[in-house]
Amino acid sequence: MIPLVIDSNIFFSAMYNDSGLERKILELSIEEKIHLFAPTVFKEEILRNLIDKMGYNKEYISELLQKYNIIDVPHENYNKFLEKAKDLIIHKEDYPFIAVSLYLKCPIWSGNTRHFEQLKESKEIIWLTSSELIEYLREKGIVL
Repeated sequence: MIPLVIDSNIFFSAMYNDSGLERKILELSIEEKIHLFAPTVFKEEILRNLIDKMGYNKEYISELLQKYNIIDVPHENYNKFLEKAKDLIIHKEDYPFIAVSLYLKCPIWSGNTRHFEQLKESKEIIWLTSSELIEYLREKGIVL
């Protein structure tokens, strides 16, 4: 099973487009081919945006998070990596995602090229867009 930190924008994309690439990759978590992790702020952001933009209720969103086995990583687990995250990326809302990636030593899956582009130069973080993740998974023997 491949561990990944999932960024909020990926989950939003998967919910908005149930036949899109993000949803297909997300389905791999149900098959236990990938293992998804996110900081606590992920759930807060998902709740706020899916309720406001899609009209989902809290119970349904909780079911979705459970369905896709997204593991909430408590702040105290990755807190000591936040300072390093600040050195790697400018956008402060992304610090927790970078810190979880550092804590777990696993790639981060995000479509936010504007905020994450600077990570391409990093030797400490692997950042993958959805299309890059497909190739990464293929190299690990996992095919959609």
